[in-house]
Amino acid sequence: MTGFPASLRTDVLRYSARLGRRIRQDPPEQLGVPSAQLAVLALRRGETAAAVGLAEYMLEEFKLLNDTVLNGWLAQLTEHLAGRLGLPPLLLRVPAAHVWDALYEVARAFQADAIAAIRAGDADNATLLLGHTRRVMKTINDETVRFIQDILTIIDDQFGEQAPVDAMRGPYESIWRERYHAWEDMSAAEKLQLSCEGMRSHFGGPDRDGTFLVRDEGDRYCMEFAACGTGGMLRYGDPETGEGPWPTTGVNRTPQPYTWGKTGVPWYCTHCSLYLEHWPAEDRGYPLRPVRYDDDPASPASTSWFIYKEPRYARDEDYRRIGRAKEG
Repeated sequence: MTGFPASLRTDVLRYSARLGRRIRQDPPEQLGVPSAQLAVLALRRGETAAAVGLAEYMLEEFKLLNDTVLNGWLAQLTEHLAGRLGLPPLLLRVPAAHVWDALYEVARAFQADAIAAIRAGDADNATLLLGHTRRVMKTINDETVRFIQDILTIIDDQFGEQAPVDAMRGPYESIWRERYHAWEDMSAAEKLQLSCEGMRSHFGGPDRDGTFLVRDEGDRYCMEFAACGTGGMLRYGDPETGEGPWPTTGVNRTPQPYTWGKTGVPWYCTHCSLYLEHWPAEDRGYPLRPVRYDDDPASPASTSWFIYKEPRYARDEDYRRIGRAKEG
């Protein structure tokens, strides 16, 4: 884990009445700092209770993402693929349902050992064990992302370029709509906290530890990923292990509003536009959380997300990217 300024706050894990659970409520610019890093920093400051809480939450935030997004999405896509190809469900049972839970138990065991080290005041071992926890969770994340990308590629190969989009519609309606049903009722800070919670658990960034930048740009917050731990990892590889980009033919060939007018976008990456911009704009009249897809090979960023402090502040460019005109 890379170093962070000692000025970072560690008293950030608090109960949210809106969500009915605890979530990190850091100053905005700190929300892209990994929870494991804050846990170690709290321990080195002698804040044992805060360190334990952050180490516990590190796995909590990943499990929330894994259960509601990664595994839920994967389960629906494997069921869709099996149905369209006439495959027996048993064929995909192990990778679709068992592998991820088995790996999660490994991560939980490392986490328990890390918490024991924290309680013992052993910062070096706690750092090592939290690193083991992260690497197992990162493996779950990365293998799920690759599996989703391959499923969408097969659907494209077998049924054509529109078929992956059709396959993603069901998960949008059952997972993403529900995940963001209370979006309008949230404050801008709550929207940012929820968004950052999910993206920390994809373990992006140059060290694959979940680091990303958060900037307050006045009317909006910008989350910038260099690179994100999902589509960015697929496109650019894993800088931690040295593994290269994921070999895939599963990319769009026809420019579409949900591919930001580009071609060569991996099918996995299109869900950011479909689920956060394109379909929400159909439902609500505005993009929920606009996305800038960066395909410049010279850029360190793979993508940026924008969270407007008021929906009406969304800029004309955010609508143009998805082929819509701003109303009013």
